[in-house]
Amino acid sequence: MKARFLNVDLDIESASKLDSLAAAMGKRVVVLHSGPAPKARRHMLTLESSPEHKGPDATIHALCGVVESLSPAARRVWNAARKEFNVGCELRPSERYSCFSLRPDTLERIAKLGAKLLVTYYRGESDDGS
Repeated sequence: MKARFLNVDLDIESASKLDSLAAAMGKRVVVLHSGPAPKARRHMLTLESSPEHKGPDATIHALCGVVESLSPAARRVWNAARKEFNVGCELRPSERYSCFSLRPDTLERIAKLGAKLLVTYYRGESDDGS
């Protein structure tokens, strides 16, 4: 069974503020959150690709392209932070399990950027509409 792909969030956490990193990424991303992280004295930046893409591979590649094109100063901020590509999928209530795959080149780009891959399954609405 294949879960319904929702989107990929890029979660970045750092000891320093991340506003400059968000600004460097510009209109190629949509900032979902920029501010304090759950951990004390940490900062969090959560964003997604500004244009929608079909599937997690294309979305991750678009986000990797944004990071790879950063200036050296912005890359230093990136390199010092904790990074996760969070693939969001919807699991329908009738589904007991689900799976999806990523291409090797997608995984390689994530690894080269020093990031982790996280998958979050969200429970969809029940089949009877409730």
